[in-house]
Amino acid sequence: MAALARIVLAFLCFLPGTLLQYTDTDFQFDPAVLSILERSEDNVTILYTGPNSTELIFLKVSSASTEVAMNLGQDTFNLTAVSNNSLSIPVQGGHIGITTLDFTVNSGASATVLDYTVKVYKAPNAIGAALNYVIIPFLVLTSFAMGTAVEWPLVVKVLKRPYGVAIGVVSQFVFMPLLAFSFSKAFSLNDVYALGLLMVGSSPGGGMSNILTYFLDADLPLSMTMTFVSTVLALGLMPLNIFIYGRAFRLNSIKVPFQNIIISLLSITIPELLGILLRHKKPALADKVMKVIRPFSALFVIALVALGVSVNLHVVYTPWQAIFAAFLLPLSGFIIGFGLAKIFCLDNNRARTVSIETAVQNGALASALIRLSFPQPESDLSFTVSFLNTMFQVGLSLLAVAVYSIYKCKKPIDEKEEMNSTNKLEDQPSNVNGQANPVIMSDVALKE
Repeated sequence: MAALARIVLAFLCFLPGTLLQYTDTDFQFDPAVLSILERSEDNVTILYTGPNSTELIFLKVSSASTEVAMNLGQDTFNLTAVSNNSLSIPVQGGHIGITTLDFTVNSGASATVLDYTVKVYKAPNAIGAALNYVIIPFLVLTSFAMGTAVEWPLVVKVLKRPYGVAIGVVSQFVFMPLLAFSFSKAFSLNDVYALGLLMVGSSPGGGMSNILTYFLDADLPLSMTMTFVSTVLALGLMPLNIFIYGRAFRLNSIKVPFQNIIISLLSITIPELLGILLRHKKPALADKVMKVIRPFSALFVIALVALGVSVNLHVVYTPWQAIFAAFLLPLSGFIIGFGLAKIFCLDNNRARTVSIETAVQNGALASALIRLSFPQPESDLSFTVSFLNTMFQVGLSLLAVAVYSIYKCKKPIDEKEEMNSTNKLEDQPSNVNGQANPVIMSDVALKE
């Protein structure tokens, strides 16, 4: 036995590189994780702290994604040839993202691969910082203009028979988060994209849904009421859904933006109530305001798209799976909202409204949730899904408006016959100051 032990010891002494393996603890990186501005350069230092070896230690560096980050200059180094076994390696940041530099350590016949995380973040953008300050005034003015197209008795009628509101709540806070979670799993999305999609799917309806409802001649009083109710319920149901589904992903903590939810609620509801009050007190002035709804709303949508695209050009680097999931979520929302409303025997007008409220969610709230919860660049990457979802909402909405406008041109509605039908069903005037009110005509389905 003693002779065998001496043979093994001699073998280990003469062939250390054959049997000795390096571990992650034999090397240290400074910094532990490299955060670098896109299109800039920085250095990472690797230090060998393991046991002394007679073998030369060679280091080969490669990037898992050269578009995000890559080492500059040579890619192979002799770590034992530098002082203190310490080596500084220059790194070039590409576009925004998270990747790894793979350090392959070769000594004799052994090889060890070390993964080093590099995060590339986006430079602060003045336009992006000002985006919210541009959107909020547009949203307030648009909400006020929408309110002038509605009479208070119609809102009261919706509240007395809130079938559409209840169906919308189920669609928004049960089906949409479930769909977001399902798409994330089906497409195997990275956690940062999956959480962004989940936050969008857990959001209530937004002011954009009221605009689309108006353009499609759907039930505007119902739309406004649904937006108000869903935003109030979001104070509790958003964090609940994120808690339920977020545990499936690497989720440390989520900061629910209660302040942003309240601001969104007030910025939509108060202007709408003021518009309704103007319709009640000054109907002639309200008629003048109604004339600017369409051009003003169109300007709002154009500004939203133009500013959004200008500060989020990095979306072109988003994986196709995340892009497709961001497209499917609003499309599924339109279908599920309409289908669920028809199952419960709502007429087409109110079914369209429920469909719109389900699919067109408050992207601003999802964005605030993401910004408050994640560091950079995870925040920007997660926001990418929210932004794409909003753009697809706008795109699908514009397509729906275009199709509906063509339909109206080919089959014009006889307004007199429509108003007579309204009078019979509702037993109330269907005009405001002698002019047809589109949102009153759309409310004829609210039968007693």
